[in-house]
Amino acid sequence: MNTAEEVSPDEIESARKLGARNEAEVLRAVARMTQAHAATCLGVSASTVSRTLEDLPRWAQMLAALGLQVAPIGSMVVDSEDLRSLKRMALRYLEADLQQLPGQG
Repeated sequence: MNTAEEVSPDEIESARKLGARNEAEVLRAVARMTQAHAATCLGVSASTVSRTLEDLPRWAQMLAALGLQVAPIGSMVVDSEDLRSLKRMALRYLEADLQQLPGQG
């Protein structure tokens, strides 16, 4: 029995791009903290971290295929619908505020 799903070329390209961003984000974090620091936090050697990073492209792509992205602690990830709602509310506020300015309307 074939359990493969149909995946559009756009979905594949989107996952590839997100995978590349995931990988880059992890590599930036490792560069900031160093492999030695990560190793100490994990209780392993720096060479173990280095070997683990060899699988990073595959894991970054896996996260992307699952619709997940890597974001630094302190970042705020907002659902696109929530962001659209916030923009609509801000626009309504700004339009109302502009109507109350002296010399307007």
